[in-house]
Amino acid sequence: MTVTRMARLVAMAVAFGWLAYVAASWFLLWNPADAGAYYDAANRLRDAQPLYTAAHPEAHEVYRYAPWFAYAWIPLTFLPRDLVLHGWSLAMLGCSIVAIWPILRFGTPAALALGALVGAFLIETSMFGNAHPLVVALLVVTARRAAFPVAVGVSASLKLVPILFAMVWLGRREWKPAMIAIGTAGLLWSHALAFDLDGYVTDPGTGLLSLYAISPLLWFAVAAAAGLLSVVLVARRSRWAWVAVAVLMFIGPPRVVLSYLAFLAPAALLAISPRSKLE
Repeated sequence: MTVTRMARLVAMAVAFGWLAYVAASWFLLWNPADAGAYYDAANRLRDAQPLYTAAHPEAHEVYRYAPWFAYAWIPLTFLPRDLVLHGWSLAMLGCSIVAIWPILRFGTPAALALGALVGAFLIETSMFGNAHPLVVALLVVTARRAAFPVAVGVSASLKLVPILFAMVWLGRREWKPAMIAIGTAGLLWSHALAFDLDGYVTDPGTGLLSLYAISPLLWFAVAAAAGLLSVVLVARRSRWAWVAVAVLMFIGPPRVVLSYLAFLAPAALLAISPRSKLE
């Protein structure tokens, strides 16, 4: 057995081992507290209370999304809270599978390892009922399709950083998809101006897994370097610009969790296309 083959087998074993561990512990640690933030935000809208309320940045009940998402949850508030939260968490588990399936279908060692890692990231966050698997699944399903710019805009109304995908279009002078993505995000966020934003939580707190948690100066230096690399690849119209931008989504924010690396899934699907434009 060659060294290369051994390295591939070890990488796949580690990736699938981690996926199995996360999947096995999912029900033991099941706590859809993040979904509670969406449910409570919808309840506040029903009761004509402030949508954005001040809270500790590490608290699960913090609502940081555009208003439309809270409005979409209003019908669910007429159902029992625990039922909705656990049902939503299971739906996010389903979205995690949807998000990795196109990667796994390639069947190569690299694709299988990437799919397993991304799956582990998403399954872990789905146990908390976070909407992240939904965002990634939306981007994966629409990647290389005409609806992708709209999906980027919608995703940016929930997680902000997906708007960085527009960098690639701007660098390639593909103005239409870039403007659709930016316009969609702007339209969905514009309604926030109708609310009192004094309680909107912008404090990154500890930063969680961001380098900001170690040193703000170190974080800034690394984020700037990642940003510069992304700009260079975008300027060269490299197909790997998609991947560089996805990495920037994890390195750039002062507050991130491992699930942000799942943006590599849609980026990989876009990078492996021999054509730079949407199909």
